[in-house]
Amino acid sequence: MKSAEPLKILVVDDEVVVQETLADMMAHFGHTADRANDGVSGKKHMEQDRYDAAFVDMRMPGIDGMSLLKWSRQAHLPLPIIIMTGHGQTDARDAALQSGAFAFLNKPFSLKEIKDLLKAIRNRQK
Repeated sequence: MKSAEPLKILVVDDEVVVQETLADMMAHFGHTADRANDGVSGKKHMEQDRYDAAFVDMRMPGIDGMSLLKWSRQAHLPLPIIIMTGHGQTDARDAALQSGAFAFLNKPFSLKEIKDLLKAIRNRQK
């Protein structure tokens, strides 16, 4: 799934192993990933840099994923945000999508799921 211009992805998760896994998957597909340990640092990254998409954990200390999603929409950031959770309740998925999430991703996720999401992000840019 390489293309001329790599995607720049932000990964916001309080679990380092999730950050590393996603960063490795992005590199596997020829893209780059910045990492943030929580919603506060994720928000700073979004304010200071431009990203093609963000993978954001739903449950984090401080600013959680839903709050970060809502803030990004209020700030009119044209950033596709994928909300991730290890607690895949249907109501959480529905709430995320209704709040403007690009997609909802249950943990653990597969390489194919990430590939499909990256393809959808790329197609959205066209």
